[in-house]
Amino acid sequence: MALNGRPEEELSLKIQALADNELPADEIPTVLNAIEGSYEYREEYVQLLRLKRQLAERSEINIPEDWLRKAERKITRRLGRSLGLFLFVGSYVGLVGYAVYTMVRSPDIPLAALVLALAFIGGGLFLLGNAVVDRIRESKTDKYRGVVR
Repeated sequence: MALNGRPEEELSLKIQALADNELPADEIPTVLNAIEGSYEYREEYVQLLRLKRQLAERSEINIPEDWLRKAERKITRRLGRSLGLFLFVGSYVGLVGYAVYTMVRSPDIPLAALVLALAFIGGGLFLLGNAVVDRIRESKTDKYRGVVR
C-alpha cells in the first residue's frame, strides 16, 4: 500500500489507521515498534490521538431536521434545477432534430442508413426518457430522502 513507493508515507498511513483502530492486528506490532523507535512518528501518533480525543469531546453538530426540506423548497433551487433540466434536454432534442433535418435533406445518404440512424436516435431518446421517468418515480418513494449525507 505504498504511495509512490515511499515507505514513510506508507508508515504514516498505518499510524493513522492505528489511531483510528483500523489497522489489522498482524501489522500493529510492526507499527508500534516504528513509533517507539522514532521521535517523529511518536509525535505524529500522539497528535493524532489528541485530535481524536478533541473531536470526541466536542458535541455533535446538530442540523435541524427540517433544514434540508426547507432548502429543497426554496424557489431559487427549484427554478435552477428546472432551468438546468430544460436547457439540457432542450439542447439535446434541438441537436438531434437538427441532425435528423440535415440527414433528411441530404441527397447523398442512402435510405437504409437514414432509417438506421433514425432508429438509433429514437432508441436513445426512448432510453433517456425512460431513465428520467424512472428517476422521478424513484425520487418520490425514496426512503432516504431526508437523510443528510
